[in-house]
Amino acid sequence: MSQPHLQRALGFWGALVTGIGLVVAATTLTSLGNAFGLGGPMFAVAGFAALVITTLIAFSYSELATLIPGAGMIGDYTAPALGRGPAVFGVLAGYIVLVATVEPAELVVSGLAAEHLVPGLSPTAFAVGLTLAFTAVNLVGVKSFGRAQVVVTGSMIVVLIGFGALGLLGLGGGDPLPNPAPANPAGWAGVTQLVAIGAYLFIGIEFICPMSEEIRNPGRIIPRAMITGLVIVYLVDMAFGFAALRYVGLEELANSSTPHLLAAEGIAGRTGLVVLTAATVLASASSVSAILAAVPRMLYGLARKGMLPRAFAWVHPRFRTPWVSVLAVTAIIVGSLVTIADSDAILDLVLVATVMWLASYILAQIDVIVLRRRYPSAARPFRSPLFPLPQVLGIGACVWMIIGIHPDPATRATIWAGAGICTALIVGYAVIWLKLVKKEPFFSPTPLDSGEDRRTGAAR
Repeated sequence: MSQPHLQRALGFWGALVTGIGLVVAATTLTSLGNAFGLGGPMFAVAGFAALVITTLIAFSYSELATLIPGAGMIGDYTAPALGRGPAVFGVLAGYIVLVATVEPAELVVSGLAAEHLVPGLSPTAFAVGLTLAFTAVNLVGVKSFGRAQVVVTGSMIVVLIGFGALGLLGLGGGDPLPNPAPANPAGWAGVTQLVAIGAYLFIGIEFICPMSEEIRNPGRIIPRAMITGLVIVYLVDMAFGFAALRYVGLEELANSSTPHLLAAEGIAGRTGLVVLTAATVLASASSVSAILAAVPRMLYGLARKGMLPRAFAWVHPRFRTPWVSVLAVTAIIVGSLVTIADSDAILDLVLVATVMWLASYILAQIDVIVLRRRYPSAARPFRSPLFPLPQVLGIGACVWMIIGIHPDPATRATIWAGAGICTALIVGYAVIWLKLVKKEPFFSPTPLDSGEDRRTGAAR
């Protein structure tokens, strides 16, 4: 009996909020405030440079997602370009490491914010409950996910826009600082160093791509949703950041673990603090919802091609969701929450995940170049403009950000060591599963999938 297929039910807005939902998260709000504290108004320049870099990367993901509209995303793209081994590495390195580190950190921030609103509430219990709630949403079906994501992400964006407008127009009731922030306190060299932090504000927009088999018109919607999402995030973040500068000093913004809450209190007093604290919870809810929608579909895509155990490709006959993969991702998140999420090493773990994420971005750029040359006549509903310039620049930018992942040399060495350990574990799994269990070649590219489901997905 054949397995049911995923359901094409997401339109432009569902795709858009999937990407934005992961990008605008609790840790990105913290990074945004810290970056404006370090760079002052000129962080907008660093942020714009990061926007340009991420747009180049988005071009590659858009081309790949419409050439190979598979739920496995980076795994589906890399297998025909570089082989099964690199495909497994791309998914596990870029996204399973993320699930085990960054997402628990997001949820802990959400739990701490909830505790601020409800004294005595356990942050860990709240985080686990939030995860299980959105697991249920994602198990029921992609339509339910899309509706929930529109509400959660839309509410969060509206709140941030509201604070930006109130702060910039001076309508929140707070008292602005007597003196404006210096235009460029870090100097132009400092602005250059802030581009990596700026890029973190946009990382994750590609989470639209694993939904390609459930998007009604992926060839048109995916690139539009990715680019629109990046521009919206930049504009909203910059408005909020400039508003924060009017009410909070640079040093406070740079050194606070919750600079966005300081800004909210400065703009609108206690009411503002409560509202943005609630929005922080929304940010984490949006993030975990996007994670539970996208990452299971990557596992589903790998399993469907024999690069993970077959159970990860099981689709629920009624709800048509990859239920085993959803539950597996839930188990990783919850396991991390109750073991390492409160550890003092969580920041280093997050930065290790960022290195691995950037490594998967490098793979995506290489995939575009290889597939263009190997399959020049293949149908590409979206073609990256100015090929191969965006890919070359994207690879260079990712390498640069990995090299400068942290300003402290000792911390940087620790992060690189952690990334090396993750790489060794993932490559070890890939070798054992592919070479010893499946008896498959590690680097030999697979044929470009031209099945009926792919052709239909690319054309509709």
